[in-house]
Amino acid sequence: MRKLLLSMLAIFLVIGLVGGGTFAWLQDTETSTGNTFTAGTLDLTLGDADEGPGADGVTATWTMSNMVPGVTTVGPLSVNLQNSGTVAANHVEISFSHSIDDLPDVESDTNKSSTSGEMARWIEITSMTYNGIDFKATYIDANGNGFFDLEDVTLPPYTNVGGPLDNLVPPLPNNVGLRSFAMALKFNAGATNDIQGDTLTTTVTFTLNQDSSQ
Repeated sequence: MRKLLLSMLAIFLVIGLVGGGTFAWLQDTETSTGNTFTAGTLDLTLGDADEGPGADGVTATWTMSNMVPGVTTVGPLSVNLQNSGTVAANHVEISFSHSIDDLPDVESDTNKSSTSGEMARWIEITSMTYNGIDFKATYIDANGNGFFDLEDVTLPPYTNVGGPLDNLVPPLPNNVGLRSFAMALKFNAGATNDIQGDTLTTTVTFTLNQDSSQ
């Protein structure tokens, strides 16, 4: 009996397999094509009195030559910021850096190896604004010399994350409007022979950040 049952089960399985192979199913295939994924852009462009708008960086916005203490001034002059990209930014950050060239030395130069900070502290910032913010009105005398200058903005709190030069209102994307940074400078009357003949080169860096964590 057991052998008979096993034989019948085997027969049914074979019949099932054969029967299953006799069905045909209809099918139609179509495709979705041309799917593209394009990244947005965050593109800060600048302009000043000589270059732009829409330039990838500007040069020599502020220059003073043959400076005389208490006499030589420049500005106010502006750098205008635009977001030529398609993505909205969260904030703008501004930073300063300096380098110095004290060659060739002149006889009256009492310090033949002045640092950039030693010269930057004599370049007084007489006005500095960004989009209605007056930095001069609330300046912090970081180096303690009694006035606002180009060395101050390279020291804390100006170099701190979230400091006075961070979290500034950004320009809107697609070149909708602009933000303006303006500055006026003066060779302070207190400048000494330490920096006679020296040349300070200053770079102002504007960074457009997408997120508040940056």
